[in-house]
Amino acid sequence: MTTQSRARVLFFAHETTWSGAPIQLFHLLSWLKRKGWEIAVAAPKPNTAESGPISGELQRIGVEVFPVIDLSAPPDLAELGALCARFDVVVANTLVMWAPIREANEQGVPAIWYIHESLVAHHLITHIPEIKAALGLADILVMPTRRTARLYATWTDRPIEVVPYGIPSAKATPGKPEKDSELIRFLLLGTYEPRKGQDLYVQAIDQLSTTAKSRAVFQMAGRILDRPFYERLAQQAGQMPNVELRDALDHSEALEASAAADVLVCASRDETMPIAILEAMSLGKAIITTNVGGVEEWLNDGVNALLVPAEDSLALAEALRRCVDEPGLIASLGGNARRTFSENFSIDRLGERFSALIERVRKEKAR
Repeated sequence: MTTQSRARVLFFAHETTWSGAPIQLFHLLSWLKRKGWEIAVAAPKPNTAESGPISGELQRIGVEVFPVIDLSAPPDLAELGALCARFDVVVANTLVMWAPIREANEQGVPAIWYIHESLVAHHLITHIPEIKAALGLADILVMPTRRTARLYATWTDRPIEVVPYGIPSAKATPGKPEKDSELIRFLLLGTYEPRKGQDLYVQAIDQLSTTAKSRAVFQMAGRILDRPFYERLAQQAGQMPNVELRDALDHSEALEASAAADVLVCASRDETMPIAILEAMSLGKAIITTNVGGVEEWLNDGVNALLVPAEDSLALAEALRRCVDEPGLIASLGGNARRTFSENFSIDRLGERFSALIERVRKEKAR
């Protein structure tokens, strides 16, 4: 390891598509680069399912990228260990990056595990036994919500730091609405899979009155992770007025869609703190979300969002109806959401907290 005043940091990214955890990591890396940190990223190999445009964006801003990750094959532990040994601190992003934590420990390199998974962690730990063993090897576990931290405290006694997400305020120009601008525009962004709850969204729409349906447009967009699930949704949506399923959007397109919407909907069965919600909050949009993960740590029902229980399409339908029928509700929720974002989710706050943890683990390891 080097003896320079500021640590050289290697981040391990399981995925570089424009999706939640990779987006959050990209914002953190961009902040560190702007502040003069020497950082590098071990990223998915080209042409793997997890490789995406963030790899190129990192190279564009001057971050060295090592294309060594392939989740479809067993990790090359020797290769990962040799890479870890070249740096002062290792940061592994998401729970599936257990191998870098293990190899950093083998090399005597301090390691931070940046974990975003909540309830899905039960499944991952059951099916990938190496994860639980690696939890005891990280110097610090970093998580975005207190609720997630409490979950992992049952599996490990390693230090856990809660560092809320932080992103730049979204800047987007709304695209031209495809429907009459008098219609209320609802948008759900997320990969097509049961965890994201698009089926509950469709059920809720179906339970609205004919009048309410006629006054709104309901959109979904995302990558298809579960093809049969998507095809069932498409069949149902094809029989419903004003319901549209869109393919995956790049990040700028997703921001434009959020800017053009009136209400951002999250119907997920499991989340930590969705980045799509934070981006919509920064744009001053009304939020309807299931009360999952750390949502209730910042969002209060009827104040800066409408919260509904997970798996409850009737409650979700009622929240949709309120946004259609109650004058002023959307504007009130959106304004309060924007204030909550400004007070809690700045990229500077995240960057300062995370960089302090990097310095902390380096100093503690050197003792």
